[in-house]
Amino acid sequence: MHSIINWRKFFWSAALMLAFFLVLFLILNGRVSQTREQENALRATLTRLEEENKTMNDELDLVGTEDFIVTSARTNYAFMNKDDLRFQFTNPEALYAYTKEELKILMDEMAD
Repeated sequence: MHSIINWRKFFWSAALMLAFFLVLFLILNGRVSQTREQENALRATLTRLEEENKTMNDELDLVGTEDFIVTSARTNYAFMNKDDLRFQFTNPEALYAYTKEELKILMDEMAD
């Protein structure tokens, strides 16, 4: 009497399917690990960019205030001390309205 199932073929077919699913599982597991690493890197970048954005927004809130002008003048240009008179140029091109000769005459008049 012949058996309906050939046990040897069944065993090899099952082993082949198991090996196929194991390889597929390992490939997908590797891709999941790569995706997690990318996600962690992107989250770190997002956190850094959010902090940078907050810093820039804080700086934007300070622009134009007296503290910002004083701090900027001290750190960037070394112009002011605490008791110095504060002013800000709204039209810096006006500073160059005089020629060198006119400026010398003006400075001489102011010195007298």
